[in-house]
Amino acid sequence: MTVRSRSHGDRITDAIARKPSGLLGKLLFRYPFAHLTGFELALKLAPTSASDVVLDVGCGGGVFLREALRTGCTATGLDHSPDMLATAASVNAAAIREERLTLAEGDAGALPFQEASFDKVFCLNAFFFFSEPAAAIAEMARVTRAGGSVAILTTAKQWACDANWLVRPLVRRMRCHEPETLSGWAAEAGLRTIRIEPVPKSGYLQIFEKAKHPAARRPEAICPV
Repeated sequence: MTVRSRSHGDRITDAIARKPSGLLGKLLFRYPFAHLTGFELALKLAPTSASDVVLDVGCGGGVFLREALRTGCTATGLDHSPDMLATAASVNAAAIREERLTLAEGDAGALPFQEASFDKVFCLNAFFFFSEPAAAIAEMARVTRAGGSVAILTTAKQWACDANWLVRPLVRRMRCHEPETLSGWAAEAGLRTIRIEPVPKSGYLQIFEKAKHPAARRPEAICPV
């Protein structure tokens, strides 16, 4: 059987976005200027505090983690790219020394954490590359404590159609979902949509809340499975 080689476009997409690696990937995600507006909005609408335990799914170069950690929270960053984890470790070296940040390599569709481990879960500018998006939302819901929140920044088909020619090859490899689709997956996972906000030149930020249960209590610590 002949195995088809991956296209040049796929290789470039992986190197700079889907699974960033190498010098270019590290530079793009150490200085992710195009993502800063979304990071700021996420922290405005789902603010973190010193009492929060936070998870960043698809943490990339760790810049969003750096901003969240400034609020005093404790955090974990997860990514499937070793180069991104190395960059995130460099960007957040002080927080790692202070034992306020843990980094883990893993799959968004099978998060390596126990249920109800986190107060707030973020997934910013990564969801559109997940091969099993419904499973990823279910996993984010599973590891969120009752009363906690999940924030996902992704893109819709309309934004993808309007993308300029420079990024169109990359956009063609994204899985673009409408907010209603995410709301449906979230509802199946026990999450309720509480806010949807457009993010200029990026997509939209959707925030979900996990229902409170009388017997729920805050976990003492993050415990990898």
